[in-house]
Amino acid sequence: MVGCVISPRRTLGGGGGTPTPTPSPTPTPNPAATGKLYVSNSGAGSILRFDNAFTANADASPAATITGAATTLHSPSFMTLDAAADRLYVANTGDLSVVIFDGVSTKAGTVNIAPTRIIAGAATGLLQPTDVALDKGRDMLYVADDIDIFVFNSASAAATNGNVAFSRDISPGFSVSAIFIDAANNRLFVADQAADAIAIFDNASTLNGPVKATRVVQGAATHLAVPSGVAVDGAGRLIVSNVGNGTTIPPTITIYANAATVDANAAPVAEITGTNTGMVTPDQIVVDRTGNGTLYNADPGAARIAIFGGLNTANNNIAPTRSIHGPSTGLTVGSQPVGVALDNTR
Repeated sequence: MVGCVISPRRTLGGGGGTPTPTPSPTPTPNPAATGKLYVSNSGAGSILRFDNAFTANADASPAATITGAATTLHSPSFMTLDAAADRLYVANTGDLSVVIFDGVSTKAGTVNIAPTRIIAGAATGLLQPTDVALDKGRDMLYVADDIDIFVFNSASAAATNGNVAFSRDISPGFSVSAIFIDAANNRLFVADQAADAIAIFDNASTLNGPVKATRVVQGAATHLAVPSGVAVDGAGRLIVSNVGNGTTIPPTITIYANAATVDANAAPVAEITGTNTGMVTPDQIVVDRTGNGTLYNADPGAARIAIFGGLNTANNNIAPTRSIHGPSTGLTVGSQPVGVALDNTR
């Protein structure tokens, strides 16, 4: 996440893993689905839901706004969605917690509701949670928290609540800005803003303690510059949102040919960059893998959600296919829309 604070607290070392390339599965589309898009407003302390996500554009109004004291939302950051369970996991940075809302697709209007569960307390290890990733098949929740990635087993269980102890503590050796779990391949992708790098860890479900990345994408040819969001698309490509370095590299979405093998100073096969993109501070990204692929990007600096359709062939200085922005959206520079999650099944 852009602007996350580094607070040193642990001593770190290294470990290892083995690559096992396998294509990432593409979800089966629901012909009746119109899509639901969730946005976390860090500055406003709210979660917005936009219905008709596949077509929402311009000054669209949210169908629901989750906000208020009961929500405990305080500088909410990145999110992940269990669409089948209709469950939203939110890294609630300002409250040192992960909050979980069930039945999120059913809320309407402005609602001041308590989370279904709140993971918080000394035993959780959470001091600065900024991103979450869900391995639904293994029922594991990964939480990025500064120099740690805490893993909570039985993520869907009601007992995973309150001051529950983490199951594993993955220590990659740097402050983590974003994570993505490729559950089908048991592979964890970790963004390192300070080093302009993406660290990739195989055998994610077994990692514990100080670990060494299986591969690290880093170097001048990569065009990585303050990487803030990471995903893998339906073609198995690695997608990274970059804030840019303010000099030689502008805000950019970099795309790498094969997430299963990309390594070292690999050049991207495509880059979405330039003035036509309208990007200012691209933050969390989520990819709809159906069809030709669609990328949704939260951009707090531009106070919008940018949507790039035809991701499989998107490249260069292109304008977004759609952009959700305007006074009715609830997205402003002050509200800081940083996180995004998509339900493509409803």
